Amino acid sequence: MVTLGKILTWHHFFQPTAAVAAIAYPKKRAFLVRWPLNQARPGPAGEEPVRLRQADLFPACNSTPLPLYCFTVRPQRTVFMTKSPPRCQAGHLFPFRPISDMSTRAKVITAVMVVILTICAIFLLLLSRQHQHYLEKIITTQSESANTVAEAIIQQVSSNYALRIHGFVNHKASRSKEALVRAFAERDRRRLQELSEPFFEILKNENPYFSTLGWILPDNTAFLRVHAPDNFGQNVGTMRPDVAAVNKERRQQAGFTTGYVGLQYRVVHPVFFNDTYLGATQFGIKGTVLLDTLSKQLGTAVCLAMPLSEYNTILPEYRKGLIVGSSHAISASDPATFKPFLAEIDWQKERQTLTLKGQSYALCRVSSLTNFRGDELAHLFVALDITNELQQGRSFLLTAFWLSALLSGISFIILYVSYGALVEKIVGLNLSLARTNRRLEEKVRQRTEKLFTEMEEKKKTEARLQKAEKMEAIGLMAGGVAHDLNNILSGVVNYPELLLMKLPDGSELRAPITAIHESGLRAAAVVDDLLTVARSAAKVREIADINIIIHEYLASLEGQKLLTRYPDVHIKTRLAPDLCNISCSPVHIRKCLMNLVINAAEALQDSGTIVISTENRSFSAAETQGDIKAGNYVALVVTDNGPGIAAEDLDHIFEPFYTKKKMGRSGSGIGLAVVWNAVQDHNGFIRVQSSSGNGTSFTLLFPATTLQQATLDDIKVNMANLQGNGEKILVVDDEPHQREIASQALTLLGYQVTSLSSGEKAVRYMANHEADLILLDMLMEPGINGRRTYEEILKRHPGQKAVIASGFSESDEVKKAARLGAGGFIKKPYTLEELAVAVKSELQRDI
Repeated sequence: MVTLGKILTWHHFFQPTAAVAAIAYPKKRAFLVRWPLNQARPGPAGEEPVRLRQADLFPACNSTPLPLYCFTVRPQRTVFMTKSPPRCQAGHLFPFRPISDMSTRAKVITAVMVVILTICAIFLLLLSRQHQHYLEKIITTQSESANTVAEAIIQQVSSNYALRIHGFVNHKASRSKEALVRAFAERDRRRLQELSEPFFEILKNENPYFSTLGWILPDNTAFLRVHAPDNFGQNVGTMRPDVAAVNKERRQQAGFTTGYVGLQYRVVHPVFFNDTYLGATQFGIKGTVLLDTLSKQLGTAVCLAMPLSEYNTILPEYRKGLIVGSSHAISASDPATFKPFLAEIDWQKERQTLTLKGQSYALCRVSSLTNFRGDELAHLFVALDITNELQQGRSFLLTAFWLSALLSGISFIILYVSYGALVEKIVGLNLSLARTNRRLEEKVRQRTEKLFTEMEEKKKTEARLQKAEKMEAIGLMAGGVAHDLNNILSGVVNYPELLLMKLPDGSELRAPITAIHESGLRAAAVVDDLLTVARSAAKVREIADINIIIHEYLASLEGQKLLTRYPDVHIKTRLAPDLCNISCSPVHIRKCLMNLVINAAEALQDSGTIVISTENRSFSAAETQGDIKAGNYVALVVTDNGPGIAAEDLDHIFEPFYTKKKMGRSGSGIGLAVVWNAVQDHNGFIRVQSSSGNGTSFTLLFPATTLQQATLDDIKVNMANLQGNGEKILVVDDEPHQREIASQALTLLGYQVTSLSSGEKAVRYMANHEADLILLDMLMEPGINGRRTYEEILKRHPGQKAVIASGFSESDEVKKAARLGAGGFIKKPYTLEELAVAVKSELQRDI
């Protein structure tokens, strides 16, 4: 008899007349035994051990290999049989080597833990890459914003001073200009200095970065430097190739140059007198205008890097503030940021990371400064502090690492303790899983179809959101630039008005001064477009009929000029007679219409048709399209049969400064951006249908209203009715020229004016004095702003009347001042008439 063992299970296979049992024996050995079917078999698996005769053992193997069979000896113990046991003779035992519990458990747990750790490692790697991508996105966005601002500043300076210098030497414009050019023609240096110096001071007052004004003879000899009258006589042809080019070609040249006084943007213009060439004159604007403006707008360190070959042309007395390295010299808004890294910086790289004493910076080259030939003279760099982002990334990755380690440890403990239960559950669940899989396949197919539809819609929504965020970011940047330009333009708009009031009607100076005033108003209109892009322009809403706005535009001077400029372009209107009203800013609705019609006319070029149509539209909840909400709308549609818009340009047409036309007033790249932002401000929607060769259709949807349009008679302002009666007015503004303009204008209007440069001074002044009205600038630096100033004054003078002035918008601070009691708001740059109306209205307001 063989050793006692436990019968585990019975299987009928291979032999039709016998059953086979697996029997477990001590010392972890197992055998297969044969039991004839006509004999009584031991009890079921799990009974007490039975004695078997040797003849009952499985006598022999067939030539067919036995498959692998698994027998559960007891919970948490498994015995495996080999796939091909060796052949044996009758009466031989088939030993099988059972795999121990610990061996199986170790292998399974090891395999599972390897998978878990691999997943954790991949997860950490993905987190690291995601953070790196996030950091790259931040750096790219900020560097692109800096480049956009820099290009806008250069474009503004170039276009502005190219026109100014042309008018400066136009001897036919006025007697003063004729006397100026005549003095140059007669080579009267003293007289030329006397006549040039007032213009030089005006230009410096308008722009503190304006630094040089000079006159050069045709042989490239410096005849007069107005900013340095004792320094003349040198031949500047070699050092100033732009001057030599103007004397040779006799046409205007502009670009950045380095010379005795450092890096400047210079505009050189030929001078003629009665068709005789006299030489050239030049304007110079400091290159630091880029540093200061970018540093202020972006709040980061900025530097200009120039090769030492350019730096060596600068006189020693003008090198103050420049930091010299081995190959480049830099001028920086914050020298302390760049100086420690000077030896490490590779000025040829577009982007590099620098670290010192725990501080990390991303140094990005955002723009190149070129001379009149397009050669690069210097590069503009911004240093973005990414210390916090890097520290946050490291902390996040470290936290994720320890969390992964903790989860891995918990997983190991769970696997080790509950291994047997898990194996049994897995085996039991396999069949259930197979049945469930079949049911899921159908559900997955249905859900996949739905998911693809949802994903497509999600992509479209995300694309619209990203576009809106991009437009918002660029708009904020444009608004900041426009605010600064408004303060600069105040002098160009207001000083001519003051001069015109003092000049007699027959004065020959009235025409050029009026031209300067009109140029300032046109520049202010461009700035107002920028503020619309920033969605920061002050807007007054009223009930309006779009049909009336369309008729007024087509009958206006702008509409007639457009028809004259494009005589073969025909404009048709299809206006709904029962059109609903809308609550809007008519000025901005008219701007939208004007920009769309101008773009359509320019696209048609030779001939074609523009159709302007209006209609009422209603959308139910089931009919809404994309982001359009259910409700009643007024649709303004502008359609042309021109060449259409290319598919690759459709996604960019509403981006500021994106244009396929030459830059200028009509091609500034902000026309459609103005349309997009104006529609957004009116809670409307815009749709574009276009393709190459099939024309373009713009549809603007504005929420309709049932309110009726108010009817008002036109009121012509009579300046005589706006004169003051000696009322005391306090002007508070941190801009000197703006303060001077307001003071002179109010004095001419008959008021007693006192002007102060800060809110603190105004509070101290009002502690011992009284004023009938205060004209307050909202944004004043440094110190308290207009709202806080007014708040402090009200403590001593309750009910004090005030008018708030700002070049930006009716911001939250302006609205707070209005709630405190300020009765008027006026946007810079304002005209004399606008100032007079605002002051008179506030003085007459009942408290």
